[in-house]
Order: sequence, then structure tokens, then C-alpha cells
Amino acid sequence: MVPDFALRIQSMIRSLQDVVLPAIPEDSKLALDQARIIVGNLRIMADQHDKTFRYEFVELREYARLVEDLTATADGGDATRMAIERAKTSLAAVAPALETPIPNQAELLAFVKSLKSSADALVRAAHEDGALSFRQAAVSLVMHQSRGQIARERSWFRAAGFELEPEKLPSLDEMLR
Repeated sequence: MVPDFALRIQSMIRSLQDVVLPAIPEDSKLALDQARIIVGNLRIMADQHDKTFRYEFVELREYARLVEDLTATADGGDATRMAIERAKTSLAAVAPALETPIPNQAELLAFVKSLKSSADALVRAAHEDGALSFRQAAVSLVMHQSRGQIARERSWFRAAGFELEPEKLPSLDEMLR
């Protein structure tokens, strides 16, 4: 399980406020100001971290409406006709994403939790009264999923600098494809 951003950001804020800021001498005004700016930015990040994707998605929908409206009213010469065609191509590419309901982070976490609980119940049932083939398959499938999860989490925390051979890990982008 990856600690969520809210918890990690709150921990950083608390460390800065309780340990770092009190350790900075009062006559170091620039250092104090910079530390307070960092705390302020961390508070903003704590408030916004799970809203960034939805913010971009709202913007996507608004610009799609704008481009649809502009295209519907567009009239003119060759430059206008070419712009209309490019706009229609862009709208066609965006259409599937606009039709897909995007869960917020809390909903997504609830979905993941539900599936984890279901997987746990299935594994428990396999060992309680499952057929031998199901028990064997359950072990194999869980081990396969676990290897991926462990690799993903190691890549997730790679930037912390604790990996002995970080170059042997796939990048986070590769892991999230």
C-alpha cells in the first residue's frame, strides 16, 4: 500500500512547523520566509493533490464545448475551413474521453478497496473449501499480481533514493502503462 499524498504532505508540514521552523534563528528572516512559503505551498498541495486530474478534465470539457460552439458558427475562407477540419479532428479524438465518467480519488480508492476485499475473500474461500485446482490457481495468480505490485511500489518510491540499483527498476511511467 502506498501512503497517500495527503498523509505525506501533512507529515512534511508538521515536520517543518514543529522541527525546522523553530530551529531557524529569528534573525534569519529570509530562511524563515522561505520555510513559511514552503509550508503554504504544501498546504495548497494538500488541498489540491487529488483534484488536479478533475481540474484538467473540467478544462477539457469546457474547451470541447467552446470548440464545438466555434465550429458550429464558423464561416469563412480557406483558413477557416482548415481550422474547422482540425477542430473536428480534435473533437473526434477527445470524444471517447468526454463520455467516460472519471471517478474522483476517493471513489477510485473505494473501488480499489472493494476489489482488494473481494480478492481476499476469494483467496480465503479457495483455502477453506476450494477445489485443488482453484487453490493452486489462487496461489499462482496472487503471486503474479504481488510481483507487479511490489515492482510498481518500488518504482513509485524510487526517487527517495533508497534503492540499491535504481537503474534496474522500470521507470514509474513504464510501470503505469
